[in-house]
Amino acid sequence: MTSEKLKEILSELESIMNKEKKYIELVATIEYLLNLVEPSKREKFREALEDAESIEDVYELLKAIKLQLGIQGTKKYVLKLE
Repeated sequence: MTSEKLKEILSELESIMNKEKKYIELVATIEYLLNLVEPSKREKFREALEDAESIEDVYELLKAIKLQLGIQGTKKYVLKLE
């Protein structure tokens, strides 16, 4: 049988996870997308993630990564046309 102390710790962790769920999912998404960013630009995005002070900062970073990936895709498409 699970002790009361363990139940309390698990309950506290679950509460934290529920509160931070969106942030955790967002950071995991950014980490995945960073692997798609050109290696020469990847470190700057990682630094920006580390420097983010709020969830709004993280959302802005996500927008910037999407733009970067769009630029990369466009470059590849344009180069194929030539």
